[in-house]
Amino acid sequence: MDMLKTEWKKLVSNKMLLISCMVMLFIPIMYAGFFLKSNWDPYGNTDKLSVAVVNLDHSVDYQGTQLDIGSDVVDKLKKNDALDWHFVSQEEAQKGLENREYYMVMTLPTDFSTDAATLMETNPKKMIIDYETNGSLNYIGEVISKSAAKDVKAEVSANVTKAYTEAIFEQLGTIGTGFSEAAEGAGEIDEGTGKLAEGSQELTKNLEKLSSSTITFEEGTQTLEVGLKEYTAGVSQVNNGADQLNKGINQLSSKVKPLENGGSLLENGSTDLTNGLKAYTAGVSQLADGTKVLNENSSALQAGTVEVSNGVDQVKSGSDQLLTGLNQLSSELDSSLSNENAEQLQFLMENLSSMNDGIQKLDAVLNGQTDGTDFSGIQTNLQQSGVSLNEVAQDIGKTGEDLTKLTSEVNALEGTIQADNDATISALSSTTAFDSLTTEQQNELVNAVESTSDQKETEITAIKDQIGVASKDINDTAAAANETGTSLTDLQTELAAVSGLTEQLTALKMQVDTLAQSSNQLLPATNQTINELITGLTGIQSALERQGTNSDKGIIQGMTELNQGLVAIQSGLSGENGLVEGVTNYTNGVNSLQTGADELNANSTALNTGSEQLNSGIGQLTSQLPNLIAGIDQLNSGSNQLAQGASLLNENSASLTNGATSLADGSTQLKEGSQALSSGSQTLGNGIETLKDGTNQLSTSLLEGSAKVNEVDATDKTMDMFSNPIELKQEKYSEVPNYGAALAPYIMSMALYIGAVVFTTIYPVRKRALEGKSGFEWWLSKVSVAILVATLMAVLECGILLMIGLEVLFIGKFFLLAVLTSLAFMSIVLTLVVALDNVGRFLAMILLVLQLGGSGGTFPIPLTNGFFQSIHLFLPMTYSVYGFRQAISDGLGNDIYWHANVVMIGIIILFNGLLIVTMHFLQKKNQKNEENELNEIVNA
Repeated sequence: MDMLKTEWKKLVSNKMLLISCMVMLFIPIMYAGFFLKSNWDPYGNTDKLSVAVVNLDHSVDYQGTQLDIGSDVVDKLKKNDALDWHFVSQEEAQKGLENREYYMVMTLPTDFSTDAATLMETNPKKMIIDYETNGSLNYIGEVISKSAAKDVKAEVSANVTKAYTEAIFEQLGTIGTGFSEAAEGAGEIDEGTGKLAEGSQELTKNLEKLSSSTITFEEGTQTLEVGLKEYTAGVSQVNNGADQLNKGINQLSSKVKPLENGGSLLENGSTDLTNGLKAYTAGVSQLADGTKVLNENSSALQAGTVEVSNGVDQVKSGSDQLLTGLNQLSSELDSSLSNENAEQLQFLMENLSSMNDGIQKLDAVLNGQTDGTDFSGIQTNLQQSGVSLNEVAQDIGKTGEDLTKLTSEVNALEGTIQADNDATISALSSTTAFDSLTTEQQNELVNAVESTSDQKETEITAIKDQIGVASKDINDTAAAANETGTSLTDLQTELAAVSGLTEQLTALKMQVDTLAQSSNQLLPATNQTINELITGLTGIQSALERQGTNSDKGIIQGMTELNQGLVAIQSGLSGENGLVEGVTNYTNGVNSLQTGADELNANSTALNTGSEQLNSGIGQLTSQLPNLIAGIDQLNSGSNQLAQGASLLNENSASLTNGATSLADGSTQLKEGSQALSSGSQTLGNGIETLKDGTNQLSTSLLEGSAKVNEVDATDKTMDMFSNPIELKQEKYSEVPNYGAALAPYIMSMALYIGAVVFTTIYPVRKRALEGKSGFEWWLSKVSVAILVATLMAVLECGILLMIGLEVLFIGKFFLLAVLTSLAFMSIVLTLVVALDNVGRFLAMILLVLQLGGSGGTFPIPLTNGFFQSIHLFLPMTYSVYGFRQAISDGLGNDIYWHANVVMIGIIILFNGLLIVTMHFLQKKNQKNEENELNEIVNA
């Protein structure tokens, strides 16, 4: 727990690091919030996209209907809010396009309606809508404008088809009228045929009578006379019936002619309709094929654009981190080279010089004492000259004073050494250069300074002990001199003891000489090192902060300009109305276009089939009309002949009576002829009955056909159904309100991962707060900070996204998954960085790049290539994206959400276990290295 407490104390005491951690909390929301808000609902503001419309069309007459399609298009566009339509002249439109006022100019040419009226001609002309775009102004604006032009094309096609349909239904009305008139004529024929049948039956009866009368013809002329009267009456009746039949057939023949003309018109109209529909469906098929190819190529275009954008984002992220590091280094150098630190370094060097002066002074004092006190000479002089005890006592007192002075100087030197040692360590610890060293290097430098100080203190303590012994000896000598007064022998003994003190002072002098020599070598070298450090830091600071042009630019200036260029590129790629968004909108539009074209193409077969069936039925009807007319003409010719024969028969009745006298001779022939005539009359009666049935059926069929044709009531709804038979109906299984909500799961996951990378870059995760602790304590101290930072990142990101308008169905699940995802990403990056340092950061960025392409955050994963499909299920961001989608808009199922939570918890447990093991081995390795370095110092 000591390491945990120390870690938090260092974090709180280091204001710069604490502020950096606070700023890091907002990195995910700055990335996610700004990006999502800038692309929140780009398709909701297309009504602000300026498009010019130029109408040069002139109206034209088409089968009695005035076609003015250009004006109709303009009227409908005025009610359309999809774009900001401007209806201007051709000159104003071109000028506006050149001045970047319009994203597109759409022109309806002068022959727009004229081309629409050429449908029934041999070489019909297609209607052309000219539109001109300026992709350089904005590519997405061009794409949206193209989509609007296609909508206008579809609307115009529907209107033209409706006009064609109205003309066809008008022709059907004319045909229905012809059918009605033909049915009336067929009814009259049926009536005449009925009368003819009645006359034929009567004729048959009389012929039968004639046949039977001829058998008895020979019986008498009276019977012949009676029979001839009855016969002539029947012939008169047949003549009347033949006249009526002839009149009815003549009327039928005159009524059939308009039917033939109407049938021809019907057949021509049906053929034109079939040909037009075939051309239309062929165009739909070509449209479907074209949109299919366009859709296939759009995926490659989108994938390439996303890869370019991801690459620029990665370069920009690295550039931001490098620029931040350079600015931080520059700030730290400014702090290190500040006046306060300079004064501390100057104070350190002065103290080192003072320390050296003190040591040299001590050495000089000791040299003076040992060289200036010749006790053997005193003893010799006393023995030879008999110097008095007072003089000896004075010398001893002087020597005692010198020892007392020497003791004071040694005590002062000891205090100076201790103070200089503390000042040296304090000055070193307060420098930025010292903070930039590793813990092992800092401890090694402090231990070296303290070791030198301890050695000096040990030597000075030995000197003080020797001086104390000498002082005691002098005091004893002085006491003995005062007591004995005249005992020179005792004085000589004391002088011998003082001579022994001289040997001790000589040993002390040798030790101080050694210290002085070491001081002369170490302390000046230390001053030189400090001066070189200051010079090097000044050079680095100059290279960082230098301002210039071309090759004279400083590092920070160059990186700032590079970063600004990357910002511009990144904005052009992934900003509002950027390349990535444009390609995404383009791909979505291509998909929708292909879906509509496929549906149109699928219904084209049914449309062609119905048209061909209609054409076939009308063809069969018109093909039978000539046969009907020919039969009626033949019937008319036969009825004329019948009428002529009946009239002639009636005229020759008198001759028949006159030739009755010659009848007897030809009675046999008459009998045979009358029998044959009776048989023929029966056949004629059967034919007339068949004719009556046929005319009745013809009349009934024509009436039914006329009724069916006249039943067709072509209302506006009928015309609309014929011109636009398909309507799309969408049912949403789940609701995603806008583009920002769709991208939120992907951007949130990416932002949390980037936040973890930034944390491990700025926070010293590999630096231990205390030495000699276990790997678990090291892990606990670092993870405690990481958990708090990761949790606050997730909570701030979710909270601010809710504030800016993100609609979330399950807020509790939303926050829970965000926290688990942030902890999982922090565990992954922390493990890589602690285990591999900068290599681990590089691997973390590689993992981020793989997840950007393989997590399925933008496009469905089946649209990506095989590599990203194969790694999709192994990427942590895959599960966070699906989990966030379920929490935000539902539709995936709770099992997907809880599966994402389980995966994140598993990642947290797995990578924290690996992190503990890694820190354990690193801690053991560091302790072993420290022991080896300590052994080397002791052996040295």
